[in-house]
Amino acid sequence: MRGKKILALLILVAFVLPAVLTACGKATPTAAPATKAPAATQAPAPTKKPAATQAPTQPQSPLGVKPEDLQGVTITLWHVWSRGTGDRFQQMVDEFNSTNKWGITVKAINQGHYSDVFNKMNAAINSGDLPNIVVGYNNQMAAWDQAGGVIVDMNKYINDPVYGLSKTDQQDFYPVFWNQDVINGKRLGFPVQRSAQMMFYNVTWAKELGFDKPPQTVEEFKEQSCAAAQANNSDDNSDNDGTGGYIVTSGASAISGWIWAFGGDITDASGKYTFDTPQVKEALTYLKDLYDSGCAWSGSTRYHNSEFATRQALFTTSSTAGIPYQQSAMKKANSKDEWTLIPFPSKVGHPVIDIYGPSMAIVKATPAQQLASWLFIKWFTSPQNQAKWVEASGYFPTRKSTVKYLADYIKTHPQWEAAREAVEKGYGRFEPADVSWNSVRQALSQTVAKIFQKDFKPDQIPQLLKDLQKQAEEYWSEAHGG
Repeated sequence: MRGKKILALLILVAFVLPAVLTACGKATPTAAPATKAPAATQAPAPTKKPAATQAPTQPQSPLGVKPEDLQGVTITLWHVWSRGTGDRFQQMVDEFNSTNKWGITVKAINQGHYSDVFNKMNAAINSGDLPNIVVGYNNQMAAWDQAGGVIVDMNKYINDPVYGLSKTDQQDFYPVFWNQDVINGKRLGFPVQRSAQMMFYNVTWAKELGFDKPPQTVEEFKEQSCAAAQANNSDDNSDNDGTGGYIVTSGASAISGWIWAFGGDITDASGKYTFDTPQVKEALTYLKDLYDSGCAWSGSTRYHNSEFATRQALFTTSSTAGIPYQQSAMKKANSKDEWTLIPFPSKVGHPVIDIYGPSMAIVKATPAQQLASWLFIKWFTSPQNQAKWVEASGYFPTRKSTVKYLADYIKTHPQWEAAREAVEKGYGRFEPADVSWNSVRQALSQTVAKIFQKDFKPDQIPQLLKDLQKQAEEYWSEAHGG
């Protein structure tokens, strides 16, 4: 029995001892690696508050006139428009007075013709009783500025960040109009309307004579003029003998067009007059030959609308402002002829038209009055208002975008549209803006009138031009203190 207990004990030891030895044979366990404390979580950087959105900086005008300074300002405007056109202008002035947000009042006063305005301004410069805005030609403005320094340079208003015109708006003006009023870097005037000296051309009669398009060269012009004169001389109506062809004129605007058509100029780059040149001689010789050949005549009235309407002229030269008068003459003559406006034909390959017309000038006064004057001019020359003025006056607008408001007008005034297209094509030239031009253009007209006298000979033209050149130089020197 005891042996069995011992045996059982041995079996138990044999069973347990390996397990104990195995446990004792193991390497002493290393301490469990210390668990690193998690890195301290850094507090997130404080979120920056978004910067307060600043209101866009409002442009500031350097003119020094606050809107409240304009309240109740009254300005006087001297102009030249009368009868129906004058009435329409007054209506537009009334519209501005009742709608402008500044409370500006414009008093418009008709002062007669351009020569009347010129003389009244000269008198006002001496008396000091001046208007705030005056309508006139750029050479007149140059004379007023030279005489009294009274004309404001408008560049500071045009380019003002608050009251001025954007670059896009400035580029909307036809360049030939936009550049006319800039004299010696100063903008003395702002273009509000323009006219052009062009050829009135009877399309229907020309086709009957065998010509299917207007003349583009001086040779083609002579051919068509002579054909029309011959037709009148050979028909059964003796009353129209000696008519037909071209009605010549010695008006300075028409003669300027012919000078440019032959590649000549009226002034050089320095502004000095250039009449005694081969190109001017050739232009006058051409007109004299046209006249002596019986292909041109002088007309029987001051304005040639009736002669043109009754086929006594295939061509006349006139201002585009004369379109309504020609329409009336055609209606009175019961003429169904189609007619249009064309540029002066050219010897040098580039047709030309003479661009001219009045601008508005600002006369020196208080800062508020000057700004008020500019704001009216800016309003009057907006495209929508220019369209109204075209419909009232028949003049050209000075901004391209005006055309989109004139669709109905263009449909009923094809001659006007033909003239406008010539402007778009870049045919326009403009007369000198020199203070002496008033006197010189009269001398030019009087000189050219002599070549259409029966006893005047072509070989007298060179001396005629020498005399004109001398006279023009004298006028220039007087105007410039030379």
